[in-house]
Amino acid sequence: MLEPNNIDINHLNSKKLPAPANAWLNIKNIENQQQCSKQYSDICQQHYQQKKWILVINPEKNALEGLCDSSCLDTSKILQVNTNKVKVNLENIEKALSKGNCAAVILSNASLAQAELSHLADCAREGKTPCFILKNTTTLH
Repeated sequence: MLEPNNIDINHLNSKKLPAPANAWLNIKNIENQQQCSKQYSDICQQHYQQKKWILVINPEKNALEGLCDSSCLDTSKILQVNTNKVKVNLENIEKALSKGNCAAVILSNASLAQAELSHLADCAREGKTPCFILKNTTTLH
């Protein structure tokens, strides 16, 4: 009679494989203000416990207001940067991602080429900083 092969999973080599770049870069389509607010809320709630900054670049107008009403979030750790007031270039975003000082970085309506997105994903992976790009899919007629 044949004996089944038993494998003790406790003795397997548990070498971790690096996460693929796209695991660190998430592009989310939003259609309205409510979806945008919900995305901000979900992302901030998911990452606020890390006691690091959550960087939001070009937040949608009034979309972050609901976060102030949430008692479980420390909104003092949410840093909002509007590029119409402060110059923010792609290199600055890459540095923020790769240094790992932020719990998450959220870009709103960023127009980036595929090569730029790939590079952002690499920087996010390097700094273990999730990057979210929220794209407004609503078009004006």
